[in-house]
Amino acid sequence: MQRRSLSKADWIRQILKGDVRSASRLLTLVENQDRAARPLLKALFRHTGKASLIGITGPAGAGKSTLINQMITLFRREGRSVGVLAVDPTSPLSGGAILGDRLRMHPHFLDRAVFIRSLATRGAWGGISPALFDAIHVLDAMGKEIILIETVGVGQDEVEIARLADVVVLLLSPGMGDEVQMMKAGLLEIGDVAAVNKGDRRESRELHHQLQETIRDRPLLKISAEKGTGVPSLFSEIEKALAKQALRHARRKTFIEAELRTRLREILGETIFGTSFNEGEIEAILLRKRDPYGLVRSWIKKARTFSLIP
Repeated sequence: MQRRSLSKADWIRQILKGDVRSASRLLTLVENQDRAARPLLKALFRHTGKASLIGITGPAGAGKSTLINQMITLFRREGRSVGVLAVDPTSPLSGGAILGDRLRMHPHFLDRAVFIRSLATRGAWGGISPALFDAIHVLDAMGKEIILIETVGVGQDEVEIARLADVVVLLLSPGMGDEVQMMKAGLLEIGDVAAVNKGDRRESRELHHQLQETIRDRPLLKISAEKGTGVPSLFSEIEKALAKQALRHARRKTFIEAELRTRLREILGETIFGTSFNEGEIEAILLRKRDPYGLVRSWIKKARTFSLIP
């Protein structure tokens, strides 16, 4: 049977069996915002909710991909299947960085229990793209017990993505200098576990010492992702965090709330911005005969009729 002739039922069955090609095809539809993906995603959803989500965030160049490569090895030694989503929430192109990420994980490409996917979310209506939630659900339905979500940078989108995970690992590296002060109010607060990479360097010891004054309520480790030094200790801290059922339950509720808001925002955005503006209304605002506040509310009221919602 050729893959192009797969029925919906066969396609779903193949994904539930962990078939990489079938899952990849669906993820391509998801990234392209193809509506043909919707019935498949709806059918797969009841098979999800089992995977553990681990967010890996930190500045670009901190060594996140190298760390993930080490973590995949440790999870596979325990016999657990792993999915990786390398997310670039800001650019639809993402050529160089994402390609580099995947190349650093090449030792696992032939392992059928490991699925690695670069995900360019191509922007969203003011927040996280639904494509990320869809991709997580697809990997979950495939039977991946662990899903590692790698963010590319440390912008607001990355912070939002990291908050959705059951456990968040914040990876830092030496050479940041005064940036630590800038990060105190944001990035440094989100990690359940923090680690300073390249721990064999003098600069790393200095950064670790500096962070000890800021990060006092969570584990803070020194590691070398490239050499694997300290990674087993980090792995142990992640396992401890995953075992906290109350925390995981709260995070799952946050995940669902964020997904619902994201999907609602996307639909309303498509509805409102997908239609042409009324020239008369724009002219009325220009002449100050109408105000933008009331006009926006009138659009929302129109959207509430649901006949406008795709």
